[in-house]
Amino acid sequence: MVAVLASPRFLFRVEDSEASRPVKSHPVVDEFALASRLSYFLWSTMPDDQLFRLAERAELRKNLAAQVQRMLADARSQELIANFTGQWLQVRDVEGIDINARAVLGRDNGEEKDAQESRRRFQELQSKSTLSPEEERERDLLIEQRRRRFSRPTIELDGPLRKAMRQETEMYFGYIVREDRGVLELLDGDYTFLNERLAKHYGIPDVKGTEMRRVTLPEDSPRGGLLTQGSTLVVTSNPTRTSPVKRGLFILDNILGAPTAPPPADVPLLEEAEKQFKDREPTLREVLDLHRGKPLCSSCHSRMDPLGLALESFNALGMWREKERGQPIDAAGQLITGESFNNIRELKRILKSEHHSDFYRCLTEKLLTYALGRGLEYYDVESVDRIVARLEQENGRFSALLMGIVESTPFQKRRNVSTVTDAGPAPSSEKGVQARLQP
Repeated sequence: MVAVLASPRFLFRVEDSEASRPVKSHPVVDEFALASRLSYFLWSTMPDDQLFRLAERAELRKNLAAQVQRMLADARSQELIANFTGQWLQVRDVEGIDINARAVLGRDNGEEKDAQESRRRFQELQSKSTLSPEEERERDLLIEQRRRRFSRPTIELDGPLRKAMRQETEMYFGYIVREDRGVLELLDGDYTFLNERLAKHYGIPDVKGTEMRRVTLPEDSPRGGLLTQGSTLVVTSNPTRTSPVKRGLFILDNILGAPTAPPPADVPLLEEAEKQFKDREPTLREVLDLHRGKPLCSSCHSRMDPLGLALESFNALGMWREKERGQPIDAAGQLITGESFNNIRELKRILKSEHHSDFYRCLTEKLLTYALGRGLEYYDVESVDRIVARLEQENGRFSALLMGIVESTPFQKRRNVSTVTDAGPAPSSEKGVQARLQP
């Protein structure tokens, strides 16, 4: 078994190239290799009998659009939905990420500092061998306060709720894929997918039962689109609080395709900046303003922070909130490109109207990377440009993205060794290999 699992023939897909092309061009993969690329892209498994029969008759390329439609209608296409959203949006992490619900809600209510002080004082009293009558009364009072605090109903981010969050994102993306909707609905829309538990968590009324279904959002709802879904909000938070930095970086990397450079090794924690507020507990916006004032931090934070702070009205549990530490939330900001907004609704409208081309390119790069099983290189830029132009022409319909990838040069051909190295031209019959697993 070890020999089998370690064998290159198990770890890689071997691809033949059609020999009808000149040696120095990019060899076209044969129809069997194309069938394999297509099935691993859309199904995450090997081709079925119909794909094999078409490849054997050299008719797969002639029927590519029809086969893509058939494969999307097949239940196995759920693998594309689950695996791609799991990697692109990190929703596969939502079921295991650590979130302390009591600490999050205590921070929202402004009880965080009192709870910490009570815990410190209680531990101090417990460490004493003997207590005075006054200290005994104080200890008993602290115990009673702790009992009342822990007996309050609280939100539990349990397995069923986490699963519903992941399903919401997968069903939302799957709906756009299978109904051939415009991909800009990923940024904002008037619907989502909920069951009773998740709807109650979001504060959306009139949703009953455990089954996930499409729900039209109230007209004034801040929800809609991927950014305000529980899965995204939870995976971009810290265990006890939100993280505008993580959320801003998430938008830059996964929506706008413009990630920042890694932070320097000696950047101090945000908690260090909090110590400069002697008289009160600051909001995250105030701490970030202080942190961003340092020249070392300002260049990246000026790009990340406005995006992340726009989501501050959602806590680390993905719930809507009006206050943090008892103080009103300020979600307004200005993008580095100059557009101003007052809340997340306005930011989503700006991203959808002013930065839709950035999103088209980012989504194209993410899905093409997934389809090829490798990172993109400089020589893939022309293919990406063609797909983005096709999206622009077809109003962002998902089919334009999908067929643009399937018909692209990187997907249909393999790069000749002679164009990458100085090893000399490779024979046109030479076999290429591609990783079996998606990245």
